[in-house]
Amino acid sequence: MDIDPRIASTIVENIKGALSHDINFFDTNGHIIASTDPTRVDTDHEAARLAARTKQSVAVDAEHQFAGARDGINVPVMQGDAVIAVIGITGERAEVEPFGNVIKKMTEILVRENMEQVSRFDRRMMAANLTNLLIAPQPDTGLIDYLTDTLNVDLTVPRVVAVGRLHVPQELRNTTVQRVGSVPASTSQDSTYDMADRLMADQPHSLYSMYGGEFRVILAANSNVVDGTTAHWEVLDRISQAVSQSTGYPLVFGVSEPVCAIADYREAYLQARSAELWLAFLHQQRNIAADAEAAASITPEINTDYPRTLDYDDSALGMALCAIKDTTAERFSNRILSGLTEEEKDEAAVLFDAYTRHNGSIGRTAEELFLHKNTVQNRLNKIARTTGYNPRDLSDYTLLALAFALRRLLKFWWTTP
Repeated sequence: MDIDPRIASTIVENIKGALSHDINFFDTNGHIIASTDPTRVDTDHEAARLAARTKQSVAVDAEHQFAGARDGINVPVMQGDAVIAVIGITGERAEVEPFGNVIKKMTEILVRENMEQVSRFDRRMMAANLTNLLIAPQPDTGLIDYLTDTLNVDLTVPRVVAVGRLHVPQELRNTTVQRVGSVPASTSQDSTYDMADRLMADQPHSLYSMYGGEFRVILAANSNVVDGTTAHWEVLDRISQAVSQSTGYPLVFGVSEPVCAIADYREAYLQARSAELWLAFLHQQRNIAADAEAAASITPEINTDYPRTLDYDDSALGMALCAIKDTTAERFSNRILSGLTEEEKDEAAVLFDAYTRHNGSIGRTAEELFLHKNTVQNRLNKIARTTGYNPRDLSDYTLLALAFALRRLLKFWWTTP
């Protein structure tokens, strides 16, 4: 087994903190790959080579000289019955020899810990790569097969794809760029992965990655419902709460329908992303409505405590609206609202939303917007006169509602990172 020089350097520095002597880390050929004395790195050491070959400690002193060696003790580092490295302490033999067994044990523990970290990192990266490959537009089935075999993941088990995104207010994004999957500091991303490992400990075959601001999760679909909540919902809710608490911003998830074929994962990802965008959009609209009603001293008529997770099949209107192409949505909205300037569309949208919230009540709409009833009526008449669609006519109202909804959704999409 070859020890990475970076791991060897870490081990040397850790041991150096416990001893006041120079420490050398050798590979099994007696080559120094890390040392507290930089001048000795990449030199050969005959005593260390002998220690590796005989699996015995080898001392160096005036009576026992070896090529390239200085006085001290060289101890083989074992993994099972195999020597994987040699650790050496430079100094008078009588002074350093008592430390031989201690540094042997310390090094073996540190090697094991570092190798476990490397193994966890490798597995984490393979799981992230498999996640991204499964949802790619053109999945590499050969590489997917290799990774599923290596990770022991059975893709025939029905699974759901979940997409989460941390929603930071637009005005704060440039100063608080702590988004899931695109955090600026590697340590922050590592800590987020560590948190996900802990929170998904009961989902041993789960897969996840953080990419482009998205938290992508693939979980086994659980059809058993307890208290109205499926198992994968509980996992996602735990993640959402933990991340939201640590950042102060909401992390919401959209969840696909269950799939069990590689060819279906791309569509499942698109479903999950659509549901996540719709849920985040609903959060935003509820907050806007709550702020408006609070400003008017009106008790909100809606529950602003939205869930953190939304199944694609439950996204209702969002299933249709999010499926409309941007160009088509923009064309439809502009056609229905033609005649109004962008500023007038904004003003009309505020009026129309309040009018909708209060089920067509002119009085309550006027109260919320601090307007006279006649002003509200005049503005509704202006919408009808300019666009040709009357908000008080049910068939026209539906078209206007769809046009305003698509316009709001487009603005939300364009400002979503």
